[in-house]
Formats: sequence, C-alpha cells, structure tokens
Amino acid sequence: MKILVACEESQAVTIELRQLGHKAYSCDIEPCSGGHPEWHLQQDVIPLLGGGGDGT
Repeated sequence: MKILVACEESQAVTIELRQLGHKAYSCDIEPCSGGHPEWHLQQDVIPLLGGGGDGT
C-alpha cells in the first residue's frame, strides 16, 4: 500500500509503516530528521492532496 504521512519530519510513523512492508513517505515543510531523506517530501502537503490551501 502507498501511504503519505503528512506533517511528519521525524519519520517515526513512516519508518514503522515501511517495516510493515508499505511504501510510505513522510511530508513536512521541515527537513526530515529520521535519516531517510529518500522517503521524505519537503513541501506543503496541501498541493499533493489536490487542495487549494484554503481548507477545501
């Protein structure tokens, strides 16, 4: 399963999901601190979800 974990710079949840066999990625406006930058999207998650950034 592909999973995007929003607002997660630590990658704690992402790493656990990866250990369970999922293709998980973290996303945060901050750089990741979990040691796997290849699994991290450093950007605002709203555009990735197709939202306009206005709460819709």
